Parts: sequence; structure tokens; C-alpha cells
Amino acid sequence: MNLTAADVRIEDPDFYFEDRREGYQRLHAACPVFYYEPLGIFVLTKHEDIKEAARRPEIFSSSRGLHLHELRLTTDEAEVYATLYGGGEQFAYADPPRHRELRGVATRPFAPRSLARLGQQMQRDIAELAGRIEPGRPLDFAEEVAAVLPIRVAVALIGLPPGHEEDIRRWSDALESLKLIHGADNIRAAIGQFSQMRDFFLAQIAVKRASPGEDLISALLAAQLDGAPIPEASLLTYCSTFLAAGSDTTRSLLAGMALALAEHPDQLKKLRANPGLLDGAIEESLRWVTPARGFLRTAVQDTEIRGVPVKAGQRVYLLYDAGNRDADVFPDPWIYDIERPNASAHLGFGYGPHLCIAAHLARLEARQLYGALLGRFERIEVSGEVTQIRQLLRNGWIRLPLTFS
Repeated sequence: MNLTAADVRIEDPDFYFEDRREGYQRLHAACPVFYYEPLGIFVLTKHEDIKEAARRPEIFSSSRGLHLHELRLTTDEAEVYATLYGGGEQFAYADPPRHRELRGVATRPFAPRSLARLGQQMQRDIAELAGRIEPGRPLDFAEEVAAVLPIRVAVALIGLPPGHEEDIRRWSDALESLKLIHGADNIRAAIGQFSQMRDFFLAQIAVKRASPGEDLISALLAAQLDGAPIPEASLLTYCSTFLAAGSDTTRSLLAGMALALAEHPDQLKKLRANPGLLDGAIEESLRWVTPARGFLRTAVQDTEIRGVPVKAGQRVYLLYDAGNRDADVFPDPWIYDIERPNASAHLGFGYGPHLCIAAHLARLEARQLYGALLGRFERIEVSGEVTQIRQLLRNGWIRLPLTFS
């Protein structure tokens, strides 16, 4: 079976909505290491191969780009794009040992004590959000619940004052939409819109210097990097990264799980009858949704994958979404099954050194939210037209009208 770029349109958002199932099955069977000629990259779709590449940063580097759209940037566009964080380092774009150093200074907010504090805040927020849901009345779950809770949690995690959720949501969405903008001047204009966000973060950094707490900004101000305080540009980078990445991933999980339960009422009935299945349902939802479809790596030495030679400097695309539909690992992968015994083997948070730093927090949000909803409602039904995000990187929902009853 010969596959071409026309069959595997990984740069076309429509592929992930119209041809994904057949495309993944053909790739798994005939060409698990597929050379996508338009970008000169190898696409990995088997769970085993993706895990192996993700856990070997000494062979497959993250430091030379992570997103497909970056391969299409012109030199001018890339130079402008690099100014977004003012020169601050991003641990997502670093390899060990630097990755460990950059990631390590940001781990304190994810310690058990800090997560317990966030959990208490979540309970209050979830009680308020669940109270908005009137039995039998449709609501846009993506907009009114799934987008709101992660922003509130991000505010508490980073150490930002309440009352600015609308601005923070706007900045988070704008950071995400940057991936869709082309042209150096357009990118420059879009980046210029973040001056207000930077000023806001700088003001909160000053507040935390004077009065530290148990949050990300306070942890970063107390930490050292290379024997010195963390530079201001990197402080801003950490804040922006946690704002955009954490809220977007969790939003996709929360919305996608609601839709999956609405579309699979037998699974919802099973879950309500046995709340002990909730953790497994969250793992299966992460597999089912796969919030971030895939990331790039760059080979730093000649190697092979399934006998296919990959030369130093060539790129591989870890298509996590396809790995989560690998029938050799997940039998009947196109069935949503909250009792799937190995659901936790999913790649929904990535794998290896770059496993999502906020994975435990996202699980906690889902556990508390659905624990509250399952205790109140028997049925979830789709009550209007569902609108998904149509882009390459993220799987998510713009509009998700649901009725709880």
C-alpha cells in the first residue's frame, strides 16, 4: 500500500475531522514511519515508536522547534516570533540537562501542599459553576464551564489576583491563536498586543516580591538559575507558558469528556452507578480527546526507527493522537470505554521528560468537576450544533451546547 502526502494531509486541519480514522489505520498497517515529503519529516503513529522517541532527548531534541507551523515560518517570521517572550527561556524547548534545570524551578506549586490549596479553591469554583447549570436548560459547556475553571485555577496557580479573568482568558486565547498568524508584520502586530499582559505580570511580580505566597511567581522569585535570580524575561515566559498551555489542555479535557459522556449514555450510566470508575474515565477521556495532537523532535545523530534511516538534522513528528488509536495497544481504539484496563497508557499528556508538568492538576480539576456533576445529574445530552477548533495542534471545542438533567 503506497501512501502519499495527499493521503496523509497532516497540515490540513480537515484531515483530523474527515479522514483521521482511515488515515491512522492505513499508517499503522502500512507505513508507521511515514515520510511526509512537503515538510521533509517522518511522521510516527505507533504508540511504541512515539514513546521511544519522546523518552530519548539525547537522540531526538526538542530545542529546534516543537510545532508543525514553525516549519513553515520564513526567516523574518521566525525572528519576530522569537521576540514574543523577550528572550526568556522555555523549558518546553530545552533538552536535558537544561530542561531539568528550567523545569525544576517551577515544580514547587505542584507539591502536595500546594495542590491541596488549589483543590480547596477548585471546590469553591466548581460549586459556583455547577450552580449555573439548570436542569433541562441548555448551556454552552465549553464556554461557561470548561473554559472558566482552568482559567481560575491558572490564576491561583500563577499567583494572580482575582477579578481579571476576562483579560486573562483573552490573553490565553490570543497566545494560542498566534500559531495561526502568517506574515512578519502580522505576527509583530499580534505580539504587540501582549504589552498589556506583560505589564500586568510585571505588576504582580512586584507584589509577590514584597509579599510572597504559595504560587508560581513566588516560587520563581525564591529560586535561582545558574547561581542567580531568574531573569525578568524568563519570569514572564513562565507566566505566559503556564497561562496558555495549562488552561488550553485542561479546557479540552473537560469539554471533551462531557461530550464523550453525552454521546455514550451507556458509559455515563455505568459511571454514575459506580463512581469508583471516575479516575479510569478521566484517563480514557484523555486518550479519546488527546488535547495536543502532536509535537516535533529533531534527530541530533543518525538513527533508525523500525529500520527506516533518519539522519541527523531531520525531524520526526510524534503524532500522539494516532498513538492513542493504536489497536496493538488499545483494542477497539475507536470505542470510548471508561473501563478500558490500560487507559492510563495513553499519550494525552505526552511522554518522557516533557510529560506535561500540570498533568496532576488537570486530573484534579476533572476529578472534582465530574464528581460534582455526576452527583447532581443523571443525563447529559447534546442540545445544539457542536463546533470544534479546526487547527493542527489542539483538539478542542469552541461551542458545546449541552443539557444536564
